[in-house]
Amino acid sequence: MLAILKLGGSILSNKKIPFSVNWDNLERIGLEVREALNYYREKGEKLKLIIIHGGGSFGHPIAKKYLKEDKFLNMEKGFWEIQRAMRRFHNIILDTLHSYDLPVVSIQPSSFSFFEHGKLMFPTRTIEEFLKRDFIPVVHGDIVLNLDGNYKILSGDHILPYLAKELKADINLHASNVDGVLDSEGKVIEVINKNNIDKILSSLRDAEGIDVTGGMYLKVMETFNLKVRAIIFNGNKRGNIYKALIGEKVGTLIDPQ
Repeated sequence: MLAILKLGGSILSNKKIPFSVNWDNLERIGLEVREALNYYREKGEKLKLIIIHGGGSFGHPIAKKYLKEDKFLNMEKGFWEIQRAMRRFHNIILDTLHSYDLPVVSIQPSSFSFFEHGKLMFPTRTIEEFLKRDFIPVVHGDIVLNLDGNYKILSGDHILPYLAKELKADINLHASNVDGVLDSEGKVIEVINKNNIDKILSSLRDAEGIDVTGGMYLKVMETFNLKVRAIIFNGNKRGNIYKALIGEKVGTLIDPQ
């Protein structure tokens, strides 16, 4: 069983406070992941896991400093500053997860991935080899080269559907700070499929804020376009990470088939 869990930066930090960490959530997530691994072990099964995390209050404020009219400027300094902020956040997350006896290992996208002609190039061999050895690869959102010119933010919301498709993951999870994808009345949409995707994407585009990576719109669009079955749910709620990892119903199901 292969699961990919994306932890939104909004549940790991307070985006309104630069360089903040939501320690309660981070500690709880470590515990719930540990419990999920034990659940499968007790059933005589093995859960292979990849964790992806967003930039939260570390990556986003720095990226915004250098992003002007959809282009990154002064990146001789900015590239390193974004890398440094993300590495700082990444190390905090790794250290905490490791304290729960989780065999996590760091994957830094800016050192090997890039965009070309609008397409993400993200070799997966190293991740696959770590999974074979029972590690938990932890990947973070990052700044990467755009070979067509300039630079591009590689969001965790790009990475999840890409890896899900490449590695044929069984469970794909977006842990966000809301109960799922919400309709105009604030109610959770149970399923997003070919019958309602256009209407939902239109409403999400209108609602987007200042998140430099595209927020909920990018989550839904990338997942649907790559024909990946995934769940968007509230990672702030105690027990939801565990429930989602063991296959219990939470949040909104994206079902492109």
